[in-house]
Amino acid sequence: MTTRRNKAGLFGLFLMLALAAAGAFSPGMAQPPSLLEQLQKGETAPAPPQRKSLLPPLRLQVEKAEATFDTGTKEPVVVITLAARSGRMFYELTQNNIGRTLVLRIDGQVAAEPIIREPIKNGVVQISGSMTVKDAAEMAERLNKGEAKVEVELVSD
Repeated sequence: MTTRRNKAGLFGLFLMLALAAAGAFSPGMAQPPSLLEQLQKGETAPAPPQRKSLLPPLRLQVEKAEATFDTGTKEPVVVITLAARSGRMFYELTQNNIGRTLVLRIDGQVAAEPIIREPIKNGVVQISGSMTVKDAAEMAERLNKGEAKVEVELVSD
């Protein structure tokens, strides 16, 4: 008898999928418009859902920051050297959370969202991607003045 129920359950599932594909459901059961349909009508795209933080943000103290170029890609980057205490806390955070996504914020703005691949032992962080030489120089200058609030936070995917 158990086998018969499973077959009936699968049959019901396939029947429902076939009816849905054929558009046999009543208008009251209609699906919401797709993102493409919304954009074609001139509606704005919905904001992506916010990812949930796993821990409170960790505030980091910057010892120095330097605008330079990545040796491999030759793109502008900012290399941040953390103060000793911040470097130790950052190392512990990265060591215990390999494979998780980390959000680096500067003054509340997301600067990077890397996946932690290995512990960062030396307290040196490199920010790269989609920045001009001027952007990198301005970010480094702001970080060196001590005016910027630098935080890292683990988020769920």
